[in-house]
Amino acid sequence: MITIDLYPGYVIRILLPLLLSWLFALLLGKPMVPFLHRLKFDQTEREEGLESHKKKTGTPTMGGLIFLIPMILVTLVWIRPEQMTAGAGSRSSLVAVLIPTAGFGLIGFLDDWLKVVRHHNLGLRAWQKLALQFLVTIIFGAWLILVCGIDPGRLIVPFTGGYVLELGILGIPALILIALATSNGTNLTDGVDGLCASVTVPVALFLAAAAILTDGAGAPAAASMAGALLGYLFYNFHPAKVFMGDTGSLAIGGFVIGMTYVLGMPLFIPVAGFIYALEVISVALQVSYFKISHGKRIFRMAPIHHHFEKGGWSETQVVGVFMTVTILLCLIALAGIAPAHP
Repeated sequence: MITIDLYPGYVIRILLPLLLSWLFALLLGKPMVPFLHRLKFDQTEREEGLESHKKKTGTPTMGGLIFLIPMILVTLVWIRPEQMTAGAGSRSSLVAVLIPTAGFGLIGFLDDWLKVVRHHNLGLRAWQKLALQFLVTIIFGAWLILVCGIDPGRLIVPFTGGYVLELGILGIPALILIALATSNGTNLTDGVDGLCASVTVPVALFLAAAAILTDGAGAPAAASMAGALLGYLFYNFHPAKVFMGDTGSLAIGGFVIGMTYVLGMPLFIPVAGFIYALEVISVALQVSYFKISHGKRIFRMAPIHHHFEKGGWSETQVVGVFMTVTILLCLIALAGIAPAHP
């Protein structure tokens, strides 16, 4: 039997940060959306994109700030300098979560800003974005090792009762690869109104529950992200009043990496974050097959959410199905966790 301290720990570590960040995001969005619009921080849709998406040109972007700011500030409430001691269960692990979240978010903000000033859907060059993500990931890895005392090469294997895969010196290269793949996945998932946020809410709640079950750190950060995204969705559900942009989608990727590594659970990403992986795989398959077959395609359009749109699904149908799949897979992922106190 699993025993969890529901009160006061459950309230303080989960419900309180979730509610605070939800309210903060809900209130912040009201002035933020018209503010972004006045600054002409507007979305420019791709010329080769779906015809139904062309009408979205002019919708404000950089809306990721609506959930990123509350998530960071609410999480900081749970960090006190005197508790910044080494160890996975300390508040230093909350800082570890914030490093890739804020760092990747800043990269996304720069990318969005360049798109706005250039009035084009191209911002940072691919190599520039990868180089900056590489730098943030290295800083994150150093913090894990030197401050938190967490070895990024020790990865818990799902559904094995807590078996740990020891990567040794390959831990850092694996961290870089997983970080870049995950952030790319969350970035690709942000292509339909409300999709990336709706998929990430259950992922964040899964990570909060995993932190509670394993006595790991980071539960307030995960709860804050879930609450902030719920507040943001008020402005992002179809028809969206604002888009998160790379500011939000890259920050979400950083958050998933930060939380999973603090918990030693990056191998759970393909389960709970299956949609992120599916989006990346669909693009890789489409591009590879297009080159091999000299112009043929596997999907009607990639990433895969556009394949379903081309098949006649509405944006709300895509979001509903993808979110439902994620909820079910997060429940399955929970079953694959070895609890700290059986």
